[in-house]
Amino acid sequence: MTLCNTGTPRRSIANALSVLFSTSLYLAIPGVGQAEPAAAHRSIEASQHYSIPAGPLAPALRQLASNSNVLLTFTDAQTAGKTTAGIAGNYTLSAALSALLAGTGLQAVQVSGGGYVLRKTSLVDDAMLPEVAVQAKAGSSDDLPMSYAGGQVARGARVGLLGNRDVMDTPFNITSYTSDLIRNQQVATLADVLDNDPAVRMSSRGRNTSIGGGDNFFMRGFVLGNRDVALNGLYGVLPYGTLSLETVERVEVLKGPGALLMGMAPSGGVGGAINVVPKRATDQPITRFTLNYASDSQWGGHIDLGRRWGEQNQFGIRVNGVYRSGDTAISNQEATLITGAIGLDFRGDRLRASLDLGYQSDDVRGASLGYRQNANLTHIPSPPRAGKQLAQDWERRKYRDDYQVAQAEYDLTPRWTVYGSAGTRDHQHSNFRTESRIEAAGGLLRVSPVNYPEYSDTKSYLLGNRIKFNGLAAEHEVNLSYSSLDIEAGYGFAQWAAFASNVHAPVWVADPIASNAPFNGFFGMRKASETRITSVGVSDTMSWHDGALQLLLGLRRQKVSVDNYDGGSPINSKTSEYDKSVNTPAVGLVVKPWSNISLYANYIEGLSPGAQATPPAENAGQAFEPTKTKQKEIGVKVDFGRLLGTIALFELKQPNAINVPGSTPAAYLYRMDGEQRNRGIEFSLAGELAEGLRTISGVTYMQAKQVKTQTGLNDGKDALAAPRWIANAGLEWDTPFVPGLTLNTRVIATGEQYVNAQNTLSLPGWARWDIGARYQTNYLGHPLTLRANVLNVANRSYWEGSAGSGGIVLSAPRILSVSATIDF
Repeated sequence: MTLCNTGTPRRSIANALSVLFSTSLYLAIPGVGQAEPAAAHRSIEASQHYSIPAGPLAPALRQLASNSNVLLTFTDAQTAGKTTAGIAGNYTLSAALSALLAGTGLQAVQVSGGGYVLRKTSLVDDAMLPEVAVQAKAGSSDDLPMSYAGGQVARGARVGLLGNRDVMDTPFNITSYTSDLIRNQQVATLADVLDNDPAVRMSSRGRNTSIGGGDNFFMRGFVLGNRDVALNGLYGVLPYGTLSLETVERVEVLKGPGALLMGMAPSGGVGGAINVVPKRATDQPITRFTLNYASDSQWGGHIDLGRRWGEQNQFGIRVNGVYRSGDTAISNQEATLITGAIGLDFRGDRLRASLDLGYQSDDVRGASLGYRQNANLTHIPSPPRAGKQLAQDWERRKYRDDYQVAQAEYDLTPRWTVYGSAGTRDHQHSNFRTESRIEAAGGLLRVSPVNYPEYSDTKSYLLGNRIKFNGLAAEHEVNLSYSSLDIEAGYGFAQWAAFASNVHAPVWVADPIASNAPFNGFFGMRKASETRITSVGVSDTMSWHDGALQLLLGLRRQKVSVDNYDGGSPINSKTSEYDKSVNTPAVGLVVKPWSNISLYANYIEGLSPGAQATPPAENAGQAFEPTKTKQKEIGVKVDFGRLLGTIALFELKQPNAINVPGSTPAAYLYRMDGEQRNRGIEFSLAGELAEGLRTISGVTYMQAKQVKTQTGLNDGKDALAAPRWIANAGLEWDTPFVPGLTLNTRVIATGEQYVNAQNTLSLPGWARWDIGARYQTNYLGHPLTLRANVLNVANRSYWEGSAGSGGIVLSAPRILSVSATIDF
């Protein structure tokens, strides 16, 4: 959907698919869940001058909405394949809309908030225009910020306990990627979406790579795992490895720590925060089917159904189902994806509630890990050919996740809202693979087969309230929230004798389980840890002069409790425990000297679980407080009307553990006295460069340094896997010579990065070129969109980055993705 304006319990897969299929059939029946007409409503309009050229309908509507400063809601399916003759001259808004829509079979219907929604002409009585509620109550958490010019990003995002905020009113660097971008780029994972972001790089990728596991990211020089992604602000409920994007409406990215805003992430990621917004039923009924193909022979389909019903469209249901299977672009690798999600929601005058039920199974055969390095290695070998078989035939990784999330908010008064969320996730990970270590510059490997299955059961809760009032000559918005996240995790571990191989000439061995080879370890999974993260956060956002000056003050009290168990023993006794609390403050300032310019500054902290000293340190057993990563940032945002630019300067400091002299020359103490300091500047640009020409581009320069290192040995050297330069340049063009045809291209570049603390081993810089096209037309009277995208056009092979303990990872090969989407 485009909004144009400037300004349950555990269930088996069979049961899940049965519910999904039954619900899909119900929704597909014509006429079910249609909205009923309401009272008529028209506004008095003034005439103004318009100059909108002939061409595709969608960009023309966006230009009109921008010129008129009005909210106009429509879907890609409605405008697919449609063109307009354009307008030039003085028109009232309604006349301008009618002229643009002439001959399209569409009509603009005004709604209660003053905006417009497109409807088929046959559904509209010319004598009376029905009023349709297209948005939730203003200020509610499920009221999505409008799309920005071009429709690829939104004007704002959810900023943790602050709720949805416009980008110009937020003292942080945020970007929100829309469903239009997700569909048009045929993105399959979060990694695919964040390839658009000039401040983010991948630590490892999941699907269609030699890894075949989870997505992990580098943001401002620090790792953020896929397990640290939130759903509507709630941690610990989304699929653990690689999230499928077919069920997602928005991907919202906060650069920098977010302890105050969202609490500590499950695995302690501090470089940023990622929040996804699930799909909801729109006022326009949705019956959409997509058939897709990806290299080498991955075929699949995606069904997307949505309906609303009730006198005011209060009730909604959105169902998404995905099945995809076949050979990937990696030689001798097979993958099967099954995803299903049902989103129910209610939006009343005072109560808004939702329930999300989801299932995801990601099964990959022929997937391994990256390559670790021997401590004595002097040079990183050249990468093998991308797409070459590197994993053993018997290697397999399978992620399975069931999740349920219930959310609600209620307006006690027009200025006081209470809200709450509760969610669970059941995660299972089958993990029979190899671990490889590079022993020599020529590519010699030491390879160990391992079986490392994992499980986790998660329960997550969030309660809060938001109050607005006037006092001390300011408008106040006070937020108070409580969150709790409980995680039980366990694993099994079996390891077989290592064998020699080579990066460029892999050695193939028999399945050690099938051949009954001797091993060390155990097969059954045992509990390894119980973690509970609780917090109370409070913030006050004060505003003066109609928002020209805004000040945010906040504090979160967080408690981290961890019980560790001996997973290697059948007795499974507790081996250690950890219980620490810490305060994380934040301050943010926004100054808008002009309506289109926002100057901002912030101090905010991130939080990671504290370390514990281990033998033979003299203080073995000592548990340290959770680690704070402290950020200072200043920046400026400029809204040029159809282009939004951001420049941000930042510094992050994170403590590291080092050994210091003990009571004797041979003894030492384990202390949190080291530090990593990342300083950088980010520049980003998004929107429309010209009519029909859109961009998402930018560059980040960063100096990530080690300071206060062990005996000062590595002081001043670059931090691991933190390139100085990363840049993106993406363009999308609606061609004037073929109406409905859009071409796109993107270049992603990353500089050299070190993979050891001594800075003696590095990965060369690399660049990747992607291209794509889509064509919107009609087939048998139904909107049809054809899409084709090619990633890594030149099929370049390069070391993309470091996955930390997983080692360095290889780039994905050239991948062709083709799809056809039809709306009924």
